[in-house]
Amino acid sequence: MLSVENISLSFDTATILDNVSFQLHKGKILGLIGPNGAGKTSLIRSINGSLRVDSGKIQFKKRDMTALPPQERAQLIATVPQSRTIPAGFTVQQIVSMGRTPYLNWFGRTNPKDDQIVKSAMQRTNILKLADLPAEMLSGGEQQRVILARAFAQETPLLLLDEPTTHLDIRYQMEFLALLFEHVKKEKTTVIIAMHDLNQALRFCDEILLLSRGKVEAEGKPSKVLTENRLSRVYQYPIQIREGEDGVPAFIYPEY
Repeated sequence: MLSVENISLSFDTATILDNVSFQLHKGKILGLIGPNGAGKTSLIRSINGSLRVDSGKIQFKKRDMTALPPQERAQLIATVPQSRTIPAGFTVQQIVSMGRTPYLNWFGRTNPKDDQIVKSAMQRTNILKLADLPAEMLSGGEQQRVILARAFAQETPLLLLDEPTTHLDIRYQMEFLALLFEHVKKEKTTVIIAMHDLNQALRFCDEILLLSRGKVEAEGKPSKVLTENRLSRVYQYPIQIREGEDGVPAFIYPEY
């Protein structure tokens, strides 16, 4: 279980995260939503150790994540960052193999087990046929699958994704999320994914954490968190929700 307890973060005089707390159980997908500047990226970077919080506790599997050495942390947490950065001069397979870095020996070489894990990650993301191609030559959607495969190859129990479908068209968005969903259900990976698309959050996430100005506005099941009044207030724009026959939110859209 991931436990985030009363964490706060500030830069100069600006408060970025303000007493944020939540828990997430194994195999669950938490959708992290909120307006631009709400603190979504800062929360992800605080959990993976890229940012050091001013106060509070971050524990995963009862281990203090802020005290772990980088290599040990990298064996527990993989991150798909917001910016799709593909280093030039590497093949797809070489980039996916970078996911094995936390497990390499002193010589920095992969072994047959590592190679099989990399191959499996490429198979699950449907990029095995692209293995020998220069990664920078791929389309945006294909590059994002390469980055996801690298995270899968890291074989961590916790996966953080920061708006991974940004700049992708609808087809690649849905393919990416379907691959992620399949992986989570098979491997029981715990996932936090920052999202802007509220309908995708409604469809793919087990729980929702709504942030506004660095504070938690609501947390829980999508049907409880995603209400017209709350979303309209947080996003400062009228939001409407179409409910299904069972009264559960089925479609979220801005008022025109």
